[in-house]
Order: sequence, then structure tokens, then C-alpha cells
Amino acid sequence: MVSAMSAPTLALVEEMRGEGLAARAAEIASTPDHPSTGSAWMYRAMARMAFEAAAENAEQPETGWQQ
Repeated sequence: MVSAMSAPTLALVEEMRGEGLAARAAEIASTPDHPSTGSAWMYRAMARMAFEAAAENAEQPETGWQQ
């Protein structure tokens, strides 16, 4: 049986995962001749996907946009 994670919890987990991936991508980009230079684009793409998942699952304010 797989336990379900609440949307706000998933949002937090994905945000933390995105931050870790973004930090790793920055480390790769800032280190000349880093062995993972060829896969840096993957770290950036996975970070972007994690941040998108976090945004999709985050609790939004009930009031919405007010003009």
C-alpha cells in the first residue's frame, strides 16, 4: 500500500528538492572542468520541474486576486 502525501507536504518536499537541484547546477556551472558539466542542463530542468510541482501543489489564498 502506498501512502498518500498531502498537497502542501508535497509542495514543501518539491520546493526543497528544487533548491537542492538548483544549488547543484550552480556548483557545476561555477566549477571549471566539473565532471558533471555535460549534465548541468538536466539539473536545471529537474529543478524547474520540481519548482513547478511545488507551485501546483501549494495552498493558495482563498481571496484570489483583488483589483
